[in-house]
Amino acid sequence: MMAYSKSSILQQSSRVVTLDRAIENSHRIIDVRSRKEFSGGSVPEAVNIPLFDNDERGVIGTLYRHGGHQEAVDKGFEFVEKNFSGLVESFLPYKSTPLTVFCARGGMRSRSVVNLLEQFGYDAHQLEGGYKKYRHDVLECLDGFYPGLIVIHGLTGTGKTRILQELDNVIDLEDLAQHRSSLFGAIDRTPRNQREFESHLFQTIQSLGEEPYFIEGESRKIGRVFIPKPLALAMKEGIYVRVDCSMESRIKRIIEDYPVADKNTLLELERILNSLRWKMGHREIDRLCGLLKEGNLEELVRTLLLDYYDKRYNNCMSGYHYALELSSEDISAAAVQLTDFRISTVSSLRK
Repeated sequence: MMAYSKSSILQQSSRVVTLDRAIENSHRIIDVRSRKEFSGGSVPEAVNIPLFDNDERGVIGTLYRHGGHQEAVDKGFEFVEKNFSGLVESFLPYKSTPLTVFCARGGMRSRSVVNLLEQFGYDAHQLEGGYKKYRHDVLECLDGFYPGLIVIHGLTGTGKTRILQELDNVIDLEDLAQHRSSLFGAIDRTPRNQREFESHLFQTIQSLGEEPYFIEGESRKIGRVFIPKPLALAMKEGIYVRVDCSMESRIKRIIEDYPVADKNTLLELERILNSLRWKMGHREIDRLCGLLKEGNLEELVRTLLLDYYDKRYNNCMSGYHYALELSSEDISAAAVQLTDFRISTVSSLRK
């Protein structure tokens, strides 16, 4: 391994770049914070190559608070120096790609890594302001995001998400949350936390065109995340559309969307069914669990739709005024109708 200069790593300034410029120039975004920090939220698609592990970061933080800046810096360099070769090797898959590196505040961790990488021939940059500035930009954007919306409503299984997937100018909240916004919504998914959800929503907003945007009608909470208040208010005051299809189509789609692929999924479905005992009664839940074990998913889904989901959603949807109602038996045809409806809406708004 080639020699390195401690002073240049710790003291030399580095090239700083904004996130917009880094993305525009196809940089690989590298988060050098600890695993714990990364798991709490990061820039979408960022790769985590931690400079310190969780314990080391704790030690450095304690030294900074009680021993001062220089003592913390010295200890940090000691930790890194023990595994310089391993750290540099972690970046090897990205040697041919421009890199933008960030830490919590755009401080010493990211600057030191950038300076180290440059000594080994990498094209490395430091993200301006680090994660703190990025997080500020996300919240500032979401706090002012109150767009015109076409809000698609419909009972469970009517294909709202499938329709969104065939449209442009879409905000797919369930995809952003990685949760289908139902009792069974986390099946075969890894739901995002609030910061992850907000980061992906922020990213989506950057790619949207002219208002109004399509969005599915949701309650404010999706899984474990909450829709930002301005967007939730915009959804309430948007243009409402209702989609409907036959019970058989709904059952078929739900079975396709929630595949019982393995034993763990079966156990998770059974656990969720058991959580409904106080709402649906012990006898009925015992029957539904039996249907699940028998593989009679059609009857299981039919019962849940008629006796649980439809009763809840019909109550909240009954007072809505719909500017358009259409069939979702043919998803593509419904998407075409909605596209035409949006075009006419945009035209009327321009007059």
